[in-house]
Amino acid sequence: MKPSSSDRILSILAHLSALGVGNLNFLPAILWSENRRQSAWLRFQVLQAFGYQTLGYTLWSIGAVALLVAFYGVILLLAAFNPEAMQDEFTGILFGFGALFGVLGYFFLYLLPSLIGAVLCALGKDFRYPLLGGRLARALGYDPNTPEAALNSDFEERFVAAMGHFAVILPMWGLVAPAWFWINHKAHSRWLKVQSAQTTLYQLFVNIFYFTMIFGALLIGLVTGIVFTINSGLSEWPVAVGMLTAFFAMMCGLLVIPLFHILGQWAGLQVLLGRDFKYPLLGKWVERKLP
Repeated sequence: MKPSSSDRILSILAHLSALGVGNLNFLPAILWSENRRQSAWLRFQVLQAFGYQTLGYTLWSIGAVALLVAFYGVILLLAAFNPEAMQDEFTGILFGFGALFGVLGYFFLYLLPSLIGAVLCALGKDFRYPLLGGRLARALGYDPNTPEAALNSDFEERFVAAMGHFAVILPMWGLVAPAWFWINHKAHSRWLKVQSAQTTLYQLFVNIFYFTMIFGALLIGLVTGIVFTINSGLSEWPVAVGMLTAFFAMMCGLLVIPLFHILGQWAGLQVLLGRDFKYPLLGKWVERKLP
């Protein structure tokens, strides 16, 4: 039995939301939330899309940082062992085009599975993301030969709760999906609401800290520049000192942000492994307050 036209359209939207590069991961989450009584085929497709745009985006981002470090490492090694090559115009052009095509290629590599998924879903075919799809199908008890069969609803909720935790890596947009699970739907279990409320409030705190850190660093730099201007008069030095101070303060803050991300990733992993996770201080408070 082929999926209905509405199921195919919704699954296409879920996969194509990958074009937002993680920032639209809430779309497949909402589609799952609003279609929990629909076919298993649709729910499996949107759950895959949610997982890929959250967990897959996390791994893709780590890979991007690793490639960036490797690229600059090659430049430093070349500058150390062959300084004349770095002054050659052809070498500069070669590195420029290499960086451009590398970025575009890596971006396309992230989008390619979702684009294939959208095409196959438009044709009513069964699609599975590499590494993710088969594991998710087994955990859910999904069989493409019986697409109307019931899925493991407990694992469905555990999976979306874990992806909500993993989404901490996405500034602002990462908290939309767990906020939806917490506030906007009555069909979800209390357990999912507790997990989603925790990660929503936790990510809200992380985002406030992030933007406060940026504003504070700029303010510190501005005040430093003004103080230097008062003491040394108008010159280019106060501006330079202010900018360097702001940059240093911002870098200090950015060293703290990954610690919050690691805690969110750890929470997602614990939930995915079947454990009940509570954020320090926040978890027990949410559980007491949630009706």
